Amino acid sequence: MIHTHIQEKLLLYLDGNLPDEEMQQIREHLSACAVCAEQHDALASVWRSERRLEKVKPSPVLWTRLQALIQEYEQTPVFVWDVKNIFQGISLRPIPALAVIVAIVVGIYLGSPRESQKYKPAQSVSQLASAADELELDQFDIIPPGTLGSTLVNISNRQK
Repeated sequence: MIHTHIQEKLLLYLDGNLPDEEMQQIREHLSACAVCAEQHDALASVWRSERRLEKVKPSPVLWTRLQALIQEYEQTPVFVWDVKNIFQGISLRPIPALAVIVAIVVGIYLGSPRESQKYKPAQSVSQLASAADELELDQFDIIPPGTLGSTLVNISNRQK
């Protein structure tokens, strides 16, 4: 037998809750294996000391409270009981929650464009060009004017 298999069954062995054949196998193993025998002796001493302890009876108040909880659970619909348990540990703090909601609403209001700021498409090419100049969009050209690249393009265009 493997040591872990024996060690897993030591408590059942101490209680006598194993078939006779397994009890005999464990007895034989314990007589031959010092490691398992040592663990058996440690568990047996704990087991013996536990049996010497005074049995404590629960208070009658405990049973009364337990019965009340059982009755409450049986009378309350399952859905309501689950919702109560979900929110039982959550402490709802209304002031911070309200502050977050107000901040979101103000942010949406301030971030939304006014009628005067709404985008109006350009009506002509000249309007589009003046808007591009105003926003300095020429720096996004493939080859911005006044750069070495634009000079090379101009030279190559003249040669053609």
